[in-house]
Amino acid sequence: MTEADRLFGRFPDFIKEFIYRHEWTRFRDVQLSAAKVLFDSDDNLLLSSSTASGKTEAVFFPILSELCSENKAPNGVSVLYIAPLKSLINDQFGRMEELLDASGIPVSRWHGDVGASHKTKLLKDPKGILQITPESLESMLMNRSNDIPRIFAGLRYVVLDEIHTMIGSDRGNQVICLLCRMARLIGSSPRRIGLSATVGDLDAAAEWLGAGSGRNTQAPPPPKSKLHWRLGMEHFYYQNPNEEQRPRADEAEKEKRSGVAVIDPGYEFLYDTVKDKKCLVFSNSREETEYVTATLRQIAKNRRENDIFLIHHGNLSAALREDAEMKMKDEEIRHAVTCATVTMELGIDIGRLERVAQLNAPTTVSSFLQRLGRSGRRDLPPEMMMVFREESALPNTPLPKLIPWELL
Repeated sequence: MTEADRLFGRFPDFIKEFIYRHEWTRFRDVQLSAAKVLFDSDDNLLLSSSTASGKTEAVFFPILSELCSENKAPNGVSVLYIAPLKSLINDQFGRMEELLDASGIPVSRWHGDVGASHKTKLLKDPKGILQITPESLESMLMNRSNDIPRIFAGLRYVVLDEIHTMIGSDRGNQVICLLCRMARLIGSSPRRIGLSATVGDLDAAAEWLGAGSGRNTQAPPPPKSKLHWRLGMEHFYYQNPNEEQRPRADEAEKEKRSGVAVIDPGYEFLYDTVKDKKCLVFSNSREETEYVTATLRQIAKNRRENDIFLIHHGNLSAALREDAEMKMKDEEIRHAVTCATVTMELGIDIGRLERVAQLNAPTTVSSFLQRLGRSGRRDLPPEMMMVFREESALPNTPLPKLIPWELL
């Protein structure tokens, strides 16, 4: 009997049915590694693997198997899932509902977009899996500290998703402090499981994850990828804001003939790069994302072409964000482009995309890797086109300022 056969035999029927329904023919290395740690030890687990590699199933299959093996359902929430974004929680909520449909294990979510009635229901009868943001967890610990021992009386596991966004940050340190405080309130230390696609230093990340838990943390080495990357770069200058009201003669004549305003060549290039594909366009701020979306829509209008451009960031309503996610996920929609911030960078399931585009440089290396990893279909490598824009220099600009630092 192979290791995969033994693992399959340890799963309850509803997980086996899920595997059959999705026509899985084998387990991936990351799933075998996670199962070995979770089934055969009492250690914490740090799991690092590429986007869409099955990390969620890798940890929740063994967790749910352990919960189902108990003769009596534990009092209180058994699994606490912490994610940095509401949109990621909403996406995972749908996936968990499908997985747990026949299990009898409920899943609940708790963040700013969740109605009071759903939260009240959990408080009255806490059980199953709770998905929450760090800020909502802190609010719960502050405002309902007397209820914490009852709500989390049966807490066995804490799953921290996208931990690369937390490591080394004030937000991440606060999360660890919250977990230590919760452990004191409930009188036990649940196992911690960290998930990420872009952890660079596994040892340092494992030390961070296990801080204050009193447990060893195992970090299986991620599987080596044989894929190549396709990375393109284009650099453009845009007109100095002081000169914007004085278009050059050739541009003024072009605008007069066409009847439409002349668009920044960098955005024209970006439009041509993404218009016939299903892809993401990343910017580094909400304001820039709004501007990019409006500009690409204007180009489509000028050219009398279909407006396929969507937008996704944290300040939008949940309905607008979910509309963009559903259209990107819909396989019948062949051409769709979502302009986004970090909200689409993380593990929201929108399928494998043909390409991603990045406007100017990402703020961190992990952001670059996360965004690049969203692309690639079937056996095609991840592909990113980076578009750099810098303000055109004035005639008397000093030489050092003529160097394209943003590109470099």
